[in-house]
Amino acid sequence: MKKKFACSLMLALILPFGAFAPVGAGTSSVQAASAKQWLQISARTTYYGEVANGQPHGRGTIKWGEGKQYSGTFVNGKRSGTGKYVNTYTDDQTGREHTVVYNGTWSGDAMHGRGTRTEKVTEPGGMIFSDGIQIGVFQKNALSKGYEVIHAMADPDYSFSYRAADYRLDILGSNMSLVQDWKTGTLFDVQYRKGSVRKSYSLFQGQTSAEEKARLSSLKYLQSVTGEVTPILWQFKALSERVTLKKPQ
Repeated sequence: MKKKFACSLMLALILPFGAFAPVGAGTSSVQAASAKQWLQISARTTYYGEVANGQPHGRGTIKWGEGKQYSGTFVNGKRSGTGKYVNTYTDDQTGREHTVVYNGTWSGDAMHGRGTRTEKVTEPGGMIFSDGIQIGVFQKNALSKGYEVIHAMADPDYSFSYRAADYRLDILGSNMSLVQDWKTGTLFDVQYRKGSVRKSYSLFQGQTSAEEKARLSSLKYLQSVTGEVTPILWQFKALSERVTLKKPQ
């Protein structure tokens, strides 16, 4: 239950941009990319920047109403190259405000390449419910290789994840002493996958002797790869210091 919750916290509303047809007179069918213009895409969507062939091409900024915008490079009307995306919206079901920020590489209108994505979720009363960060390589709007850390009003309050090709490490626990807790087997929950090897353990004793034997066997194996995971744990620690549930002063 807690894993599903932690994983779901980082979901965001990413709407495709697509190609544009400018509205208004005086727009040439072929324009140099260096020419900056205003384009009224729709009633709530505007663009200002370089234009070619009647659509964003080069550097510019598009705004979808008040809460969402992208500033960066475009290729044939699509976000491509590098840019910063900001989206602030309210979840209709929970009333919580989400602020998503991605700064990095884009391709074909999607987060694609190296970048950093953050998401802060705030309760209607102003209390921060969760703060998360993803850093690494993205593919089609999702993190494909790198790190994710979420600090949330939950127990335990930190969720850590590292993923790479045929490798995955997920931890629930505290950020106080990750390496020591790994060595002593006192993390709340650990899920490890490397190739065909899959190991996991939780802090709680198995309900049967067979379950407990399997838990202790996994724990012993995971302690044997401490040297392998220590750099990952230190990166988790560094990123955890960038996410906070404290309101800015």
